[in-house]
Amino acid sequence: MKKTFLSLYIALSTTFLCHAQITEVSDMHDVFEYFNDADSKTLVIFDVDMVLIQPSDPAFQMANMKRFSPICKRALNDVPKDKQMIFLGLITTSSDPILIDDRIPQFLNQIIQKGIPTMALTANLTGKFGSIDKMEQWRIDKLRQLGIDFSKSSPCQTPLVFDDLTTYRGNYSTYLNGVLFVNGTTVSKGEAFLSFLEKTGFYPNKVIFVDDREENLKSVEAAIQKLDKPINFQGLHYLGAQKYPSKVISEDEFEFKWQKLALEAKKLD
Repeated sequence: MKKTFLSLYIALSTTFLCHAQITEVSDMHDVFEYFNDADSKTLVIFDVDMVLIQPSDPAFQMANMKRFSPICKRALNDVPKDKQMIFLGLITTSSDPILIDDRIPQFLNQIIQKGIPTMALTANLTGKFGSIDKMEQWRIDKLRQLGIDFSKSSPCQTPLVFDDLTTYRGNYSTYLNGVLFVNGTTVSKGEAFLSFLEKTGFYPNKVIFVDDREENLKSVEAAIQKLDKPINFQGLHYLGAQKYPSKVISEDEFEFKWQKLALEAKKLD
């Protein structure tokens, strides 16, 4: 009986210590309110696309994508599953990115100056992509042009290649300048983040992760729960991209641009 009680007590204690919560947030100012009590033992993680930035072409912005969601679904379903991330990569690179909220660089600098470890976690592809020699560096350069730089705030300053994870298009998930590139969806964000913790040996007391997709938040949450370390998790489901005042375009223009990229995706390897 004593052994059973002790086991139950340990299990309940671990569950309490590894407290997890996911909350919807629509304004970036409200997102940063969650960092008020963060310190050097907290790790703040941002998704990139549809959280920090989005394409400047209104055809690939969230407001119009919701408006013409049936066209999006048809175009994506028309692309073979093994090339759907190539399709999304083309969307990412088809136009220069813009900030979803102009205050983001200022907000980021504020938490970085407080010494709070901060990094990015994105499904963006790695390696050569079309005319781009290295997608990781291309993405980092584009972020820096917009005033976003995680290179000095991340808990790891060393580039990493995750050769323990599954490849996609012959490339691995990688980490560079404060950004963890998962390289598509063959590997989940949770798997990549867990490997990052193991490779770096950095285990924070709390993780705050901001992503526009709830499944990514749950993936990281589940990965953390696999650890034998008491790490609290706060997931912020950011919906701000849906509020961005995108330029209204016609259905024909929208469909033309989506079908054009879908056709191109089929041809790329």
